[in-house]
This record gives sequence, C-alpha cells and structure tokens, in this order.
Amino acid sequence: PGKRILLERFQPLWRRLSFSNKVTARNIFRYKQRFLMTIIGIAGCTALLLTGFGLKDSISAIGTKQFAEIFVYDGTVYYDNEKPETSSELPAKLAAEPEVKSSLQIFSETITLRPAGSGREFEASLVVPANASESGQYYNLRERVSGIELQLPDDGAILTEKLADLLNVKVGDIVSWTDSDQLTYKTLVAGVAENYLAHYIYMSPAYYDQITYQSPQYNSIAFNLNDPQAADEDSLAADLLATEGVLGVVFTAGISDQFGDVLGSLNTVVLVLIVSAGALAFIVLYNLTNINITERAREIATLKVLGFRDKEVSAYVYRENIVLAAIGTLVGLVTGYFLHGFVMNTMEIDSMMFGKQILPLSYVWSIVLTMAFAFLVNAFMYYRLIRIDMVESLKAGE
Repeated sequence: PGKRILLERFQPLWRRLSFSNKVTARNIFRYKQRFLMTIIGIAGCTALLLTGFGLKDSISAIGTKQFAEIFVYDGTVYYDNEKPETSSELPAKLAAEPEVKSSLQIFSETITLRPAGSGREFEASLVVPANASESGQYYNLRERVSGIELQLPDDGAILTEKLADLLNVKVGDIVSWTDSDQLTYKTLVAGVAENYLAHYIYMSPAYYDQITYQSPQYNSIAFNLNDPQAADEDSLAADLLATEGVLGVVFTAGISDQFGDVLGSLNTVVLVLIVSAGALAFIVLYNLTNINITERAREIATLKVLGFRDKEVSAYVYRENIVLAAIGTLVGLVTGYFLHGFVMNTMEIDSMMFGKQILPLSYVWSIVLTMAFAFLVNAFMYYRLIRIDMVESLKAGE
C-alpha cells in the first residue's frame, strides 16, 4: 500500500491522465505476475500468427519470383546435339515460327559438386548460353538482398545462392565440379545469384572454353514468345517435336502451374497454423481474464457499491486487457520475425530455398487478429462481470 508505479514519477505526463487511465496504469503494474503472463501469452500467439502468414508469403514467393522474375524465358527446346543437322536447322526453324520472338542456344549439363572437407555431394545444372550479352533476356541473374543485376563475366562463374550456402563459398572462392565424363574442373565464383528451385552454375562460353579447353556443345534453345497469353503452346510444341532430333519442349508456364498446385497443399498447412494460433490467443486471453475477474471479485463488487454502472465496471477491466494485449502484440511482432527466420531455415531442403520475406500486410493481419480476439474475449466476459453479486462478494470480513 502506498507504493507508486514508475509512471507516477513523470508528473507532467501523470497529471494529464484521467482518473480512469491512472487506475488502469496502477492495476497493470500492481499485478506483475498477470502482467508478465499476459504479455508472454499474447506475444506467443502473435508470433505464431506472424510466422504462419510469413510462411505463406515466403512459400508463395518461390513460384512468383522463380518463374516470373528469374526465369524470364517462355520455353525451352531440348535436342540431340550429336546430330549436326538438328543443331543447324532447329535455330532457323524457331526463328521462322511467327509466335517466337527470340531464341538463344544453351549448353546445359548436370554436374556434381562436393564441399571441401565434406563427404556430401550436390548436383547442379551447368548453364552456358551461346551469347553471354543476350542471356539477360532469358535469365535474370541478380543478388537477392541488394537487387544488383549480375552479368556473365569471362573470368568466373555465377552460382545460385542456395548452392553457394551448401558449399560454404562466397565471391572470390574456388569451387571444384565434376562433369558427366568424370572430369574435374576448378571454377572461380564471380557472383552469387538469387534462385529458389534447384541449383545452377551460369558460365560464359569464353570462360567455359578457358577452364575445359573445349567449346560448349549446345543441346537446348531457350525462347521467348511474342504473346505468351495468346500463344498456342500445344501447336508450337507439336511443330518443334516433328523436327528430327528434338527430345522435348517445356514451357515455363506449365512448370509454374504444376509448382502452384504443390504450393496449394502447403497453404492448407499454413492455414491450420494460423487458425491454431488464433484459437490459442483466444484461450490465453479468456483464461487470464477469467482468473483476473475471479481474484478481483470483491474489488469489482466494491466498485458497484460505490455507484459504478455495468459499462463502467466493464471498461475498468477491459482497458487493462486491451493495453496488455497491445503490448504483447508488439513484443510478438518482434519475436515472430525471428521465429519466422528460424522456421524457414529449419524446413528448407537442399534443393530448394524459401523466400525470406514477410509482407507488410501480414504484420497488419497479425495485429488485427490478435486485437480482435482481445475484444471478443471482452465481449464474452461482459456477462460474467455484470453477474457478480455485491452482497455475496462483500460478506466475508477481513
């Protein structure tokens, strides 16, 4: 009794507070255990909500960024490069197609890389475009954090980010890789590019010739369409497949749609997490408010005896809940940011990198849902407050 809270020492601010706000501030800091329990409980709920929304943002970003921002070509034709007539005729046939805007020959090969001092090995696709200066029309190579665009140099290769992390290398390091003929080469890392699905090493023809002493044997052609939305992909694929030596035609839109179906099932898991976090928020607030009312039944009854009406009594308790929920929400946003990063790093597999982002709207939804549950609990507890019997609560003498 007679103790002052810290806020009272700031007299210019304290004097400007209304009586109700002063009572609320004193009650919040008087019940320190309830204060900490509520903050921790609400912070945990908000952190889970933000993690759930962040998972959705990060998973959805994979398809959008990989197939719309990084792979900017519309399709690829794979052919047998051991048939000289195919290698010479196919580029001309693609150029003659009215729906095809441009094309670029690519040499691609699956290679194996091993981190230094580790028994593990990782497979990656070596990509060597025929014209390094035109490769930006088909592959948008950029750093993820800075967004700086990367150009294929003649003195090094560009690795994708997840592969660089697995190999524990950075720009300026040397990596060794083995081709399908079991020949091993050393390559200088000239850049690390943003990528989310599989692993790639991009190399200019000049640098490939420099380290392997042979010219790339092109075995595929990436192409762009004049109007991807209106193009008849089936007809174009049929025309190309009719060419001798063509092994397959793959459209980026088709891969993106298939990947979208896979992500759709993951969104269900994310939804379960969000709903569970919301339910937890409601339960935590409900139980803490219920305990609060039970412990302070005589205090609330005294207020009624003094003339407080039902709405005034409710506001007396509700203000504390809202303030505590607001503080817990702010703490939860910070906690959720780090929890999201931990979860994303934990659930990543070797061949995939999730997006490391939480959209601003996800922060808004986390705040709105947490506060909505706080107001919902207040509505549920209203009838509990008005049913407190003044006589029965004040019977026991002390």
